[in-house]
Amino acid sequence: MSSKVEVANLALSHLGIGKEIANIDTEKSEEAAAIRRFYDVALGIVLSDCPWPFATRIAALALVASEPNTEWAYSYRYPTDCLYVRRVLSGLRNDTRQSRAPYKIAGDDNGSLLFTDAEDAQMEYTTKNVTTQIYPPDFVLVLSYYIAYLVAPRLTGGDPFKLGDRAFKLYGLQISVARADAFNEEQAEEDVESEFIRGRE
Repeated sequence: MSSKVEVANLALSHLGIGKEIANIDTEKSEEAAAIRRFYDVALGIVLSDCPWPFATRIAALALVASEPNTEWAYSYRYPTDCLYVRRVLSGLRNDTRQSRAPYKIAGDDNGSLLFTDAEDAQMEYTTKNVTTQIYPPDFVLVLSYYIAYLVAPRLTGGDPFKLGDRAFKLYGLQISVARADAFNEEQAEEDVESEFIRGRE
């Protein structure tokens, strides 16, 4: 089980700051103030940057209009907790570039819209409604690196030793590992072998 305080103190450790935060929401230290300033922004960026399994949701979309314009057959309302659209389900578990359902994101006075030709559309997306209690360890580490990168100039006097740059490089490495882990955690449907290949065996 993780907490914002754990993430914050890891970020400080990446910058070589030994002082720890006891309560990120109420503490008046410069360290706590800096991390409070950037925490929510960093969280949104890190969630969007990878298809984290723990933050992935699939939901049926609420229809707004049929034939809303001359290019798309339907418009749907974004789920209120949607942070980043991953795909509109095509009906095929093993999507190819050709089978993926096309869509476009836009908006109106009531919020975000998704335009697509898919009827009764369902969407796979990253939710913004995640609690620290379900953060997996790799996400905690990645988020702490990104926060360290953002707060480094403020907490290290302009970051003369480039500790923020180092944290950002480590963020890049760890987010790549997280993407690979997310992919490996799935079991994609195998392509059906062609009759030609089967005939050779």
